[in-house]
Amino acid sequence: MIAASQMLVAARSAFTLGVLSIALAGCSQVQGLATQGNINVVYLESASTDVLLSQNIPLMSKPICTVDSATNYQCTGTTLTGEPVAVHVPGTNDDPIMTITVNGKQVFAGSVIEVINENAQVKG
Repeated sequence: MIAASQMLVAARSAFTLGVLSIALAGCSQVQGLATQGNINVVYLESASTDVLLSQNIPLMSKPICTVDSATNYQCTGTTLTGEPVAVHVPGTNDDPIMTITVNGKQVFAGSVIEVINENAQVKG
């Protein structure tokens, strides 16, 4: 069984590797895979959903994320009351920062890695 700390290291490594591979790849096939199959998208979707739920913002549709060829991540979702949710992670760095807005109002700005770390911890 994989310990939470090992999962965290794997998640962090995969996110960084994914961002770097997108930044280094010029091939349109790789860019297409980044948009559709990028593990970073899954981590970002999970992290943004965790933040929204921790702030008691009920969701009709969780944020669904995409990445453009410049590694800028964008996510959109909807609250239970129909307000638009937007998540933005610009560019690449070792500790990507996401900004989450609900109906245009910022509700969170912080590290994707920290959110993943916090939610990987066993709580009991």
